[in-house]
Amino acid sequence: MFCNPETWLSIRNRVDRTGSTSEKWKDVVQLLLVLGTIEATLWTEGKTQLRWYVVATATLIVCVLWGRPRVRELGVGWRGFLGACWVLPVAAMASSAILLAAWQAGTLRVLYGRGPVYLHGMGYAIWALEQQFILNSFFYRRFENLLGENVQALLATAVLFSLVHMPNPVLVPATLVAGLFFVAAFRKFRNIYPLAVAHAVLGLTLAVSIPDHWIHHMRVGLGFFRFHVQG
Repeated sequence: MFCNPETWLSIRNRVDRTGSTSEKWKDVVQLLLVLGTIEATLWTEGKTQLRWYVVATATLIVCVLWGRPRVRELGVGWRGFLGACWVLPVAAMASSAILLAAWQAGTLRVLYGRGPVYLHGMGYAIWALEQQFILNSFFYRRFENLLGENVQALLATAVLFSLVHMPNPVLVPATLVAGLFFVAAFRKFRNIYPLAVAHAVLGLTLAVSIPDHWIHHMRVGLGFFRFHVQG
């Protein structure tokens, strides 16, 4: 009637492996769902794009909350904030170098967009925070669960971040480098707020420094090609 210790250990190991496999499959499904709805949003337009945006947002929220993660795991608390602030001077130096090069090349211009520049800048800063949440709090954490807390997870997340910006020839390589930078900082400090500020600074710098016929108003997906129609 009673199992010896070796038998109980064998049963426990099988249960643990089954649970681990189940968790990994859950992460894979969530990755595909969120990535698929994001891509559908980027490669449609008009009312169809709006519908996909709602679906993508709802899918992301459900997937994030499904496992009841702690604030610390998502990087949205205050722990690690000061440590992650080291990204700010790095972003400032990179931004200064890009602006100087643009000034010398004669490509520096006013930020494109309707309405006051400061409102456009604030809107982009909010979008930068959202992107950091998607990049690190969602995608990196899933790759970390699947691949472990290692370089492979970092590379997979950065490459995915880059590919989502296709077919923009400027943003694809830029986001690959930036993705490595942001994910490496998140791995160590688990806080997205300084990363969002650095993201906003670098993104706005590119927007006013790179010729528009290359960067197409920072558009990706179908919107990149619509630039040719709208001018």
